[in-house]
Amino acid sequence: MKRFTFSMQKVLDLRNFQLDQAQADLGKIIAQINQRNLQLKELAEKKVLVTRRTDASSNVSDYFATDAYFKLLEQTKERLLQEIVTLEMQAQPKREVVRECMKKVKVLEELKKKRYAQWKKEVEKEEELSLEEVVAFQSFSKE
Repeated sequence: MKRFTFSMQKVLDLRNFQLDQAQADLGKIIAQINQRNLQLKELAEKKVLVTRRTDASSNVSDYFATDAYFKLLEQTKERLLQEIVTLEMQAQPKREVVRECMKKVKVLEELKKKRYAQWKKEVEKEEELSLEEVVAFQSFSKE
């Protein structure tokens, strides 16, 4: 009995490769988005820390310096938010590419499963016929 071979295996392999590539591209952008979000969190932590220190101080120049620092933090925050929006816009088409690649792979995998089930059914039928032939031969030999 011959082994199961899927005639479109090379196409499935190619589709899987394309899916891996698309996921890697999307992963790079998502990593950048996560990095920007982490930077935003760090900015918020810095603001809380400076606010606590400034509240403990009674020096007017500390308040002016803190105000200037907060403005800088706000500008940095706005820049990071803009970068996140830009990256999200870049990520959306990549997500679509990943979805399309996943659909193509799934279709081929389903086809492979169906073909395997057909092959298995044929093999079982062949084995049954072979067994019937052996039984028929043995019963003919006894006569």
